Amino acid sequence: MPPEMHDNRPTLLRWNDHLTGRSCTLRIADSDIGCSLAELVPAYLTDVDPMLLADGGMILPGSASTLMSIQDVSHMTNSQGVLLSLAPGTVFRSDVRELSPQEVPPRSVATVRGTEVGLIDITIDRSETGYSRNWQGFNQRRWERSASHFEYFVETSIRQFHGEEYDEVLGLGDYVARVKFLEAIARAIWDAPFENYSRFTGDKLRYKTGDEALAHIIEGRGAICSEKVQALKFVTDHFGFESHYVLVGPDTPGPVPVDHLRHILDTFDFRGAAPAMRFWQHMALEFVVDDEHILVDATNGNIPFLFTYGAETEDVLNDERPKPITTMMGTYPEKFYYHRAPDDLALDLCYAMENFIPEIDLVQVFDNELGLALTSEFLVTPLPYRSHAHFDSLTSMYRDLAEPRCLTFDADPQWRLEGPVGTEFMECEPFAAEMVMASYTHLVDRYNLFEDEWHEMGLAVIRLQPDR
Repeated sequence: MPPEMHDNRPTLLRWNDHLTGRSCTLRIADSDIGCSLAELVPAYLTDVDPMLLADGGMILPGSASTLMSIQDVSHMTNSQGVLLSLAPGTVFRSDVRELSPQEVPPRSVATVRGTEVGLIDITIDRSETGYSRNWQGFNQRRWERSASHFEYFVETSIRQFHGEEYDEVLGLGDYVARVKFLEAIARAIWDAPFENYSRFTGDKLRYKTGDEALAHIIEGRGAICSEKVQALKFVTDHFGFESHYVLVGPDTPGPVPVDHLRHILDTFDFRGAAPAMRFWQHMALEFVVDDEHILVDATNGNIPFLFTYGAETEDVLNDERPKPITTMMGTYPEKFYYHRAPDDLALDLCYAMENFIPEIDLVQVFDNELGLALTSEFLVTPLPYRSHAHFDSLTSMYRDLAEPRCLTFDADPQWRLEGPVGTEFMECEPFAAEMVMASYTHLVDRYNLFEDEWHEMGLAVIRLQPDR
């Protein structure tokens, strides 16, 4: 039976963001227990300061940061980062039932550490809000929240690459300083690990925004291509650089099918979409510094650090005959073509991956074939299988990829790194190996959530440098 609204139990309010899976729990005042949804939302979501709640013991500090993230994604902001109203189209639900603004949300009984509490459980459903984010305000809000953290990254990067010129470069006083600043930040992001294990360890973010990718990089973790691009733009936008997104794909000389890509983003109709979607398989940025066009690819994943000027930039971005960049991210070489395209395509693609594709963490690992960790020496990838015969077929597939290129690999039906290549990976990349091993439980749970038949999870490690 539902508890009476005014019993002696303390009452917790849990906000669940439907699209990202984030949730946070806070205590509400006894006087607010019988409040309507229209009263709870401003008091405990829109207008509340999560850190003041934490100071008052109404929310745990970790949950306070999650509440701030939920505020950011569920509300509109102005260009200065000030939180405004809820995004149009936002719906609140109790379980699957939509709540009306004047309705008092249901309150159930839960047990927390042996104590009975009242629980108001509300889901924020942003499925119909569209691509409504003010990116300038969103990023400004995120920067201000952790400014000292991000400024430390900037200062450290400049000291690392331009130590003797630190003051001049940080001052951004002329063209040379601005280019050196840009190169230092880009190089630091390129140097960071190219990995997916962070999606299944730590905070388990399915897809990272620019600030979240940068925070992971600062912690010694990493990100994938589009996340690193957002991290670079997050920093350089703050320091006043002009930049535009570049769409990149293998064997895509052009032209970019802009209308088809926009249709995909607006409808999620993927019928016959594979050729078009190759154009946004990768991303980069084009900067304009004192009228000089500089193409920057700071993503790594075995794509060379790209920092081109003038005529070289125009050769790569030529509309009619673009010059490809040859790279080998994994086990085979590819020609990547770089294309100018409307910024909103890239921004909305990033937003869709963050919010509208619930299995995006798995897509990056399996569909995009990026595995859990990718270095110049190794590719580490999970092997989901239903039976021993299925596992053997996967092993045979990797053997067919590896042997013609004289590559060696381990394939183990258990989640371990005990073969010769796995052992070498652990010795060369101890932190990455630790994170790969820690990914197992959440990865298996996430994978089987989207599968009709249960899969076990093995592990393959490919050494990307050929045996001599």
